[in-house]
Amino acid sequence: MDYLTFPFNINTMCSTTGIDNIYSSANRPIASTKDWVTYPYPISYRHNSRGFRDEEWPNNLDDVVWCLGDSFTKGVGVPYEHTWPSILQTTSKKHCINLGIDGAANRLILNIAKQIISEHNPKYMIIMWSYKHRRYEDPWQFIHYEGDEHNSKSVEEFRYCFNTVNDLLPNIYNTTVPTDISDLTQLNNILHKYESLDFGRDGFHFDYLTAESIVDSIMQHFNFRKYDNEL
Repeated sequence: MDYLTFPFNINTMCSTTGIDNIYSSANRPIASTKDWVTYPYPISYRHNSRGFRDEEWPNNLDDVVWCLGDSFTKGVGVPYEHTWPSILQTTSKKHCINLGIDGAANRLILNIAKQIISEHNPKYMIIMWSYKHRRYEDPWQFIHYEGDEHNSKSVEEFRYCFNTVNDLLPNIYNTTVPTDISDLTQLNNILHKYESLDFGRDGFHFDYLTAESIVDSIMQHFNFRKYDNEL
Protein backbone atom coordinates (compact mmCIF):
# COMPACT_ATOMS: atom_id res chain seq x y z
CA MET A 1 0.00 0.00 0.00
CA ASP A 2 1.21 3.50 -0.80
CA TYR A 3 1.23 5.20 2.61
CA LEU A 4 2.03 8.53 0.98
CA THR A 5 -1.34 8.75 -0.79
CA PHE A 6 -4.52 9.40 1.16
CA PRO A 7 -7.44 9.53 -1.32
CA PHE A 8 -9.98 10.88 1.17
CA ASN A 9 -8.13 14.24 1.31
CA ILE A 10 -6.91 14.56 -2.26
CA ASN A 11 -7.38 18.09 -3.65
CA THR A 12 -10.00 18.92 -1.01
CA MET A 13 -10.47 22.23 0.73
CA CYS A 14 -12.22 23.04 3.99
CA SER A 15 -13.59 26.50 4.65
CA THR A 16 -12.54 28.93 7.35
CA THR A 17 -14.65 27.13 9.94
CA GLY A 18 -12.55 24.20 8.87
CA ILE A 19 -11.93 20.83 10.41
CA ASP A 20 -11.12 22.22 13.84
CA ASN A 21 -13.94 23.29 16.11
CA ILE A 22 -14.60 24.29 19.69
CA TYR A 23 -15.43 20.74 20.75
CA SER A 24 -13.16 17.77 21.09
CA SER A 25 -13.94 14.30 19.78
CA ALA A 26 -15.42 13.50 23.18
CA ASN A 27 -17.69 16.54 22.80
CA ARG A 28 -15.89 18.45 25.54
CA PRO A 29 -15.23 22.17 25.03
CA ILE A 30 -11.63 22.99 24.10
CA ALA A 31 -11.76 26.60 22.97
CA SER A 32 -14.24 29.17 24.17
CA THR A 33 -16.62 30.65 21.62
CA LYS A 34 -15.08 34.05 22.29
CA ASP A 35 -11.56 32.82 21.53
CA TRP A 36 -12.86 31.10 18.41
CA VAL A 37 -14.58 34.21 17.08
CA THR A 38 -11.74 36.59 17.97
CA TYR A 39 -8.91 34.47 16.57
CA PRO A 40 -7.19 37.03 14.32
CA TYR A 41 -6.00 34.88 11.40
CA PRO A 42 -8.09 33.34 8.58
CA ILE A 43 -7.74 29.58 8.23
CA SER A 44 -8.39 27.29 5.31
CA TYR A 45 -7.34 23.69 4.80
CA ARG A 46 -6.12 22.88 1.29
CA HIS A 47 -4.82 19.42 0.46
CA ASN A 48 -2.57 18.50 -2.43
CA SER A 49 -2.96 15.63 -4.90
CA ARG A 50 -1.52 13.22 -2.32
CA GLY A 51 -4.01 14.26 0.35
CA PHE A 52 -1.69 16.28 2.59
CA ARG A 53 -2.09 19.88 3.76
CA ASP A 54 0.80 21.06 1.63
CA GLU A 55 1.92 22.29 -1.75
CA GLU A 56 2.55 19.83 -4.57
CA TRP A 57 5.82 17.98 -4.21
CA PRO A 58 8.76 19.10 -6.36
CA ASN A 59 10.04 16.75 -9.05
CA ASN A 60 13.47 16.57 -7.41
CA LEU A 61 13.25 15.22 -3.86
CA ASP A 62 17.00 14.96 -3.23
CA ASP A 63 17.30 17.98 -0.93
CA VAL A 64 13.85 18.26 0.63
CA VAL A 65 13.08 18.15 4.35
CA TRP A 66 10.54 15.47 5.28
CA CYS A 67 8.27 16.56 8.16
CA LEU A 68 6.23 13.78 9.79
CA GLY A 69 3.66 13.91 12.56
CA ASP A 70 0.02 14.16 13.50
CA SER A 71 -2.35 17.16 13.68
CA PHE A 72 0.30 19.30 15.42
CA THR A 73 2.40 18.96 12.26
CA LYS A 74 -0.54 19.35 9.91
CA GLY A 75 -1.41 22.51 11.81
CA VAL A 76 -5.01 22.03 12.88
CA GLY A 77 -6.37 25.27 14.30
CA VAL A 78 -3.81 27.54 12.63
CA PRO A 79 -3.14 28.94 9.14
CA TYR A 80 -0.86 26.88 6.94
CA GLU A 81 1.80 29.63 7.20
CA HIS A 82 1.89 29.12 10.99
CA THR A 83 2.77 25.41 10.83
CA TRP A 84 6.29 24.48 11.81
CA PRO A 85 7.09 22.90 8.39
CA SER A 86 6.00 26.09 6.63
CA ILE A 87 8.02 28.30 8.98
CA LEU A 88 11.02 26.00 8.57
CA GLN A 89 10.75 26.29 4.79
CA THR A 90 10.59 30.08 4.97
CA THR A 91 13.50 30.27 7.41
CA SER A 92 15.82 27.76 5.77
CA LYS A 93 14.83 28.21 2.11
CA LYS A 94 14.67 24.42 1.82
CA HIS A 95 11.55 22.73 0.49
CA CYS A 96 9.76 21.15 3.45
CA ILE A 97 7.18 18.44 2.82
CA ASN A 98 4.38 18.36 5.39
CA LEU A 99 3.20 14.80 6.06
CA GLY A 100 1.07 15.61 9.12
CA ILE A 101 -2.07 13.47 9.50
CA ASP A 102 -4.92 14.09 11.93
CA GLY A 103 -4.90 11.50 14.73
CA ALA A 104 -1.87 9.66 13.38
CA ALA A 105 -0.43 7.10 15.75
CA ASN A 106 3.27 6.43 16.03
CA ARG A 107 2.99 3.14 14.15
CA LEU A 108 1.60 5.00 11.12
CA ILE A 109 4.32 7.63 11.41
CA LEU A 110 6.88 4.80 11.55
CA ASN A 111 5.45 3.16 8.41
CA ILE A 112 5.57 6.42 6.47
CA ALA A 113 9.13 7.09 7.64
CA LYS A 114 10.24 3.60 6.57
CA GLN A 115 8.77 4.14 3.11
CA ILE A 116 10.51 7.50 2.71
CA ILE A 117 13.83 6.06 3.86
CA SER A 118 13.50 3.09 1.51
CA GLU A 119 12.44 5.06 -1.56
CA HIS A 120 14.22 8.42 -1.15
CA ASN A 121 17.21 7.96 1.19
CA PRO A 122 16.47 11.37 2.74
CA LYS A 123 19.09 13.86 3.85
CA TYR A 124 16.72 15.48 6.35
CA MET A 125 13.86 14.00 8.32
CA ILE A 126 11.98 15.51 11.25
CA ILE A 127 9.46 13.54 13.25
CA MET A 128 7.06 15.06 15.75
CA TRP A 129 5.92 11.87 17.47
CA SER A 130 2.34 11.47 18.60
CA TYR A 131 0.80 10.46 21.93
CA LYS A 132 1.90 7.11 23.34
CA HIS A 133 -1.67 5.92 23.91
CA ARG A 134 -2.37 6.02 20.16
CA ARG A 135 -1.33 2.40 19.70
CA TYR A 136 -2.98 -0.37 17.69
CA GLU A 137 -2.23 -3.16 15.28
CA ASP A 138 -3.92 -1.50 12.31
CA PRO A 139 -2.41 1.99 11.86
CA TRP A 140 -5.46 3.15 9.88
CA GLN A 141 -7.82 2.64 12.81
CA PHE A 142 -7.30 5.80 14.84
CA ILE A 143 -8.09 4.28 18.23
CA HIS A 144 -7.04 6.16 21.37
CA TYR A 145 -6.59 4.50 24.73
CA GLU A 146 -7.50 7.55 26.77
CA GLY A 147 -5.81 7.77 30.15
CA ASP A 148 -3.43 4.98 29.15
CA GLU A 149 -0.43 7.16 28.31
CA HIS A 150 1.95 5.49 30.75
CA ASN A 151 0.72 1.94 30.32
CA SER A 152 3.69 -0.36 29.75
CA LYS A 153 2.33 -1.44 26.36
CA SER A 154 1.98 2.18 25.25
CA VAL A 155 5.54 2.99 26.33
CA GLU A 156 6.86 -0.18 24.71
CA GLU A 157 5.07 0.67 21.44
CA PHE A 158 6.52 4.18 21.40
CA ARG A 159 10.02 2.93 22.13
CA TYR A 160 9.75 0.35 19.34
CA CYS A 161 8.60 2.91 16.75
CA PHE A 162 11.21 5.44 17.81
CA ASN A 163 14.17 3.06 17.90
CA THR A 164 13.23 1.27 14.67
CA VAL A 165 13.27 4.39 12.51
CA ASN A 166 16.25 6.00 14.25
CA ASP A 167 18.30 2.84 13.67
CA LEU A 168 17.49 3.18 9.96
CA LEU A 169 18.34 6.90 9.78
CA PRO A 170 20.49 8.11 12.70
CA ASN A 171 20.34 11.87 11.99
CA ILE A 172 16.58 12.31 12.43
CA TYR A 173 15.44 15.31 14.48
CA ASN A 174 12.93 13.85 16.95
CA THR A 175 10.45 15.85 18.98
CA THR A 176 6.98 15.09 20.26
CA VAL A 177 3.57 16.61 20.87
CA PRO A 178 3.02 18.17 24.35
CA THR A 179 3.12 15.06 26.52
CA ASP A 180 4.99 13.57 29.47
CA ILE A 181 8.06 11.65 28.31
CA SER A 182 9.56 10.98 31.74
CA ASP A 183 8.93 7.26 31.31
CA LEU A 184 10.83 7.06 28.02
CA THR A 185 14.30 5.63 28.49
CA GLN A 186 16.70 3.67 26.31
CA LEU A 187 15.90 5.61 23.17
CA ASN A 188 18.42 5.33 20.34
CA ASN A 189 18.50 9.07 19.72
CA ILE A 190 17.62 12.36 21.42
CA LEU A 191 13.94 13.22 21.87
CA HIS A 192 13.78 17.01 21.94
CA LYS A 193 11.16 18.73 24.08
CA TYR A 194 9.67 22.19 23.66
CA GLU A 195 7.46 24.53 25.64
CA SER A 196 3.98 25.47 24.40
CA LEU A 197 4.06 29.26 24.12
CA ASP A 198 0.68 29.84 22.45
CA PHE A 199 -2.43 28.16 21.06
CA GLY A 200 -4.33 28.16 17.81
CA ARG A 201 -8.00 28.83 17.22
CA ASP A 202 -9.12 25.59 18.86
CA GLY A 203 -7.27 26.33 22.11
CA PHE A 204 -5.42 23.01 21.90
CA HIS A 205 -2.89 22.94 19.07
CA PHE A 206 0.08 25.32 19.27
CA ASP A 207 0.46 28.40 17.08
CA TYR A 208 3.38 30.19 15.41
CA LEU A 209 5.32 31.29 18.53
CA THR A 210 5.75 27.68 19.59
CA ALA A 211 6.42 26.63 16.00
CA GLU A 212 9.17 29.24 15.71
CA SER A 213 10.96 27.90 18.78
CA ILE A 214 10.79 24.36 17.36
CA VAL A 215 12.17 25.61 14.05
CA ASP A 216 15.08 27.34 15.81
CA SER A 217 16.06 24.03 17.39
CA ILE A 218 15.74 22.17 14.06
CA MET A 219 17.90 24.80 12.33
CA GLN A 220 20.66 24.27 14.89
CA HIS A 221 20.40 20.49 14.65
CA PHE A 222 20.96 20.42 10.88
CA ASN A 223 23.19 23.52 10.76
CA PHE A 224 20.83 25.18 8.32
CA ARG A 225 21.58 28.74 7.30
CA LYS A 226 18.98 31.11 8.70
CA TYR A 227 17.36 33.66 6.40
CA ASP A 228 15.67 36.71 7.93
CA ASN A 229 12.00 36.56 6.95
CA GLU A 230 8.89 37.78 8.61
CA LEU A 231 6.03 35.33 9.17
